Amino acid sequence: MKITSEGYEAVYHGRIFAYGMGPIEITLSEEHDPLKFVFCVEYEADRDDFTTDIRLVRYNEVRIACVNFPKGKPIGNRDIIQIGVLNNRTLSLRYEVTINYEATNWSLAFTFFAGEGVAERE
Repeated sequence: MKITSEGYEAVYHGRIFAYGMGPIEITLSEEHDPLKFVFCVEYEADRDDFTTDIRLVRYNEVRIACVNFPKGKPIGNRDIIQIGVLNNRTLSLRYEVTINYEATNWSLAFTFFAGEGVAERE
């Protein structure tokens, strides 16, 4: 099966339910150098807006914090986010987070896309 959207090939996709408000970890490769993404939900009382904080924690680990996301409705990124390279192809992400009204659990829908090949360095 091959799934494409806007010229990108969907290589990993799914929906995960987090019972409790703990983080969700996704490891894309189990090889010698796995690529890991940690999604989490955070609240900052001094903010009155919501945002996504994407940080490189280690060279092969990205933390994606959904800060002050509203409860009860799905929120995600409108534009595809280019986040790295996997198997010599550009790697991009689209996601959607839904936090239940009681803030006791949340769900993550995600699609990782592979784009064009990346030229190897000499």
